[in-house]
Amino acid sequence: MDLLSSLLSEWGGLLRPYIREIALAMVTTCLVIFGDDINRIVRRQVSHLHFILRTGVFILLCAVGYGALTVFLTPVVAKQLVLLSNTWLLWACCGFFIILGVLAQRKRQL
Repeated sequence: MDLLSSLLSEWGGLLRPYIREIALAMVTTCLVIFGDDINRIVRRQVSHLHFILRTGVFILLCAVGYGALTVFLTPVVAKQLVLLSNTWLLWACCGFFIILGVLAQRKRQL
């Protein structure tokens, strides 16, 4: 058991220099998976508006909204990942991406 624990800790340590990139991947993957739902909600809210206004809202949502979410959420996720030990960092990353894969499969995005 000690060998397994040290091996997991070592592998988790290999991820540590890439925490920011891992956090960015987590945030952007969530936005890809849930983007259709967000777009659908916004579309329902602005469906009564003129075409030009709907287009403007869509551009703001995609360019500014999703960009801002990415910029602001990535450091928050990275700060949470930094708090984990190497072993838990490995488990959290693997578990999170497995859950995202299952969600993508359920939403027929995979």
